[in-house]
Amino acid sequence: MNINHLRYFQEVCKYENITKASEVIHISQPSVTSAIKDLENELGFQLFIRNGNRISLTPEGARFLEMTNDMLLSFDNFYSKAVELGECHTTTLRVGIPAILGTFFFERIIPVFEQQNPNIHLTIHEVPTITGIRMVNDAHLDFLIGVIEDDFCSCNFKLIFETDLVFFSGRDHPLAKKKVISKDMLANQPFIMVPKGSYHYKVISERYKDPPLNTVLYSNQVSTIAYMLKNNLAATILYKQVFEKDKNVCSRPLSEPLTAKIGIFWKKNIYVTNAMKKFIQFTKTIQA
Repeated sequence: MNINHLRYFQEVCKYENITKASEVIHISQPSVTSAIKDLENELGFQLFIRNGNRISLTPEGARFLEMTNDMLLSFDNFYSKAVELGECHTTTLRVGIPAILGTFFFERIIPVFEQQNPNIHLTIHEVPTITGIRMVNDAHLDFLIGVIEDDFCSCNFKLIFETDLVFFSGRDHPLAKKKVISKDMLANQPFIMVPKGSYHYKVISERYKDPPLNTVLYSNQVSTIAYMLKNNLAATILYKQVFEKDKNVCSRPLSEPLTAKIGIFWKKNIYVTNAMKKFIQFTKTIQA
């Protein structure tokens, strides 16, 4: 029984579609279809009921999926322990982080962590918090640094620090002279919103739905946002650290404060390698 075939089977079950699964795992559709047929022939029973482009598990297939999930988790834990036997082994950790957080987090992580841990290499992936949680649970990321919310209990997590979101504008913006920014003040002002899938979009959309914001741009590119702010084309709400060193950008507190808990997330029920332990420990030293 080929372990790769089991991973293909797991992905097909997740998406209930062979075409979608093949796109996600970057394996051709005929290869995935052939792998499923090989499994069925070897097992002696049908895994899926096929109805056009949609498929669903047979009762035997559902039980086999439970066994597959347990076996692959055990194998992944075994593999992680095995590679640690090599003292000089270089480990790569995949870390997801939202683009906006990354603007001030990168300098707090890279290159300090790798200088302290030369055998551990970090690869950084820019992903929104909500998407990143899914990628951690799907084992496409080892860690996510993002915003902690009550409905993220599907992952293990630890708090790194808390920070505030503040109003940002250019120095000549009409609201730059105000001491605090209220909801009513923002109603008719051109506004920059971070795209869907992010903590920002969710919390700001909920807070400022009545009256609605006059959103003129959706972007998580800090250079683009900075251009809009400095030319007084729009304003935005972001973490206070994003433009704290930019003298050409004005920040003001919100009359109803928005606080974000920044934390590190990793998958539940996995073997936490020494490299992972070192990275979790390192994040405790990061200050807001």
